[in-house]
Parts: sequence; structure tokens; C-alpha cells
Amino acid sequence: MTTTDTTQVPSATTWRAILWGFVALFGSGAGVHTFLALTTPRSYDGFADAAFFAWTRDAWQNIFMAHPSVWALFLAAGELTIAILLVKVRVLGYLTVVFFHLALMLFGWGFWLWCVPALAFAVPAARHTFRTRRRL
Repeated sequence: MTTTDTTQVPSATTWRAILWGFVALFGSGAGVHTFLALTTPRSYDGFADAAFFAWTRDAWQNIFMAHPSVWALFLAAGELTIAILLVKVRVLGYLTVVFFHLALMLFGWGFWLWCVPALAFAVPAARHTFRTRRRL
């Protein structure tokens, strides 16, 4: 990360890049899930196979896969909502980003390869946003 010489705090440009990176990520995720819901909803079938807990696998198969098109569209709406929250209500947006990634980690070690680095950006950005918002 870019830091200023005197404070060793990432610059405003870095915080903006992290913010817009997450907005792009969740916005494009909404598009991908909409596309999959409308074209190949069964592509979600093996998603929970490596989940840590049987209840995660069972819930995925019994709830999500019972109507994958509907649930994938809800997932798309959720990701689009997160992107909008990041723009409109940044603190709440970052809290949902953190929650989303923590929930995703239930699906197995492979997801940790994505979630841990994402959280390494999201948590400090959320903290920064919360601290700067309180000063205003």
C-alpha cells in the first residue's frame, strides 16, 4: 500500500482503490450470478461439496439447489446491494463485505484462499472508514 511519509497510513488514493475494487467485485458478481441463474443454474451444484460442516452442505443442497435460479437471483441482488451500500453507506457496506466473506469461508479451505486476502483489505478499510466517519 502507498503510505504518506509522516503518518505511515495508507493514502486516500489507496482507500479509494480498495473501495472501488470491492464495488467492482460485487457489482460484477451480481452480473455473473444473474447470467448463471438465467443460463446454467445447475452450475452451482458442487459449490458446497468441500464445506466444513454437514449442515452447510445439507442446507446448500436442500435449500439453494431446490430452486437454484431463484436463489442465484437473490444472491445477485445481495451482491448488487453490497456494491450500492459501499457507495451510499460505506460503513454498512464494508460490514456486509466482511460478513459475506466470513460466511463464504464455511464452504471449505479453497474459499479461504480468496477470503483471507479479501478480508486483509476489507477489515482495515472498514476500520479506516469508521474512524474517519466519526471525526466528521
